[in-house]
Amino acid sequence: MDRKSLINQLQLAYCPLCNYDFSILKHDPIIQELLQTSSLYVLVQRPELSFENIVPNEDEKFIDFEIHQKNNHEVLKCRLPFFQENIATDQEKEVLLYFGSNDPSHKFDKLPITNVHGIKFYESSNDTENFLVWFSPEKFILNWVKGYFQADIEGDFRKLLKYQVLYVGKATDQEIWERLTGHETLQEILSVEYPLVYGSLPTHEIALLLFNFHDNLSIRTFDYESSIDDMVDSLKGNDRPDQKTIFLDAEKALVKAMLPKHNKILFKGYPKSKDGLEKHKYDAFSYTFMDPITLTYDQGEIEGGLYYLGGDTIIVTDNKNMELLKHIKST
Repeated sequence: MDRKSLINQLQLAYCPLCNYDFSILKHDPIIQELLQTSSLYVLVQRPELSFENIVPNEDEKFIDFEIHQKNNHEVLKCRLPFFQENIATDQEKEVLLYFGSNDPSHKFDKLPITNVHGIKFYESSNDTENFLVWFSPEKFILNWVKGYFQADIEGDFRKLLKYQVLYVGKATDQEIWERLTGHETLQEILSVEYPLVYGSLPTHEIALLLFNFHDNLSIRTFDYESSIDDMVDSLKGNDRPDQKTIFLDAEKALVKAMLPKHNKILFKGYPKSKDGLEKHKYDAFSYTFMDPITLTYDQGEIEGGLYYLGGDTIIVTDNKNMELLKHIKST
């Protein structure tokens, strides 16, 4: 029997960004270039994360610190060497650290340094400074997970990467930073959602998860009645939907699965749609998240990055049935 399926793997196009950080970084050409492949986004809320108890060791060229999250007992203890690939590589130059806090009145005048929400690394030589890299707590964790640099981390980082889903949207006809500028629903969320932690500002708790596709794996089997033309089209990839169509379908699947409270249209008839994957007549297609994040919603949660193909999976079969398959974790 001729059957075909499509496995769609979603990954973060960039680290989670609180609304405050996004309002600044969206104008950066480098960030814009990184986000050009992203057309799906999720507006979420989580307590603020921060770097705490920071102690730089200038002699050994590393920095010790902890990552905390308000109202969360889990603490990550971290050590990051300065000189390595993707941070500083020229040991003849001095490494400088600049700390930023969401509290503009906070002073960094004693050790250990606390209440830090962003760290910038520079290298200095002959009175010139060259920017190297910056980290928010979430960017540090996820870049470490992906192997972009080496660090020692003690603690369960997954417990700090849980996000309450408020809205799922798409930006298939314009750049995502333009779509989110003046976004009506985002402004509504910032106005009506109470902080999860007393004293925090919504602009620091409301965050943006921006997604692109890690891969779209097409699987097709043929039988003796299949045509040569169909086989050739499959080998050439001519029978695959374009990325826009998959993004449009993914939005509907995520909305129907999680029913975010700020989505006015909940796509109750999905997987039926005019602009999604229904017309491609897949026997099965699915969506899974590759990053080790957890999306929480009133009815449950979706965990990503549990194994090499992703995590919990939203699967649609025969263009009729949609269900969430929970991945069984090994003990």
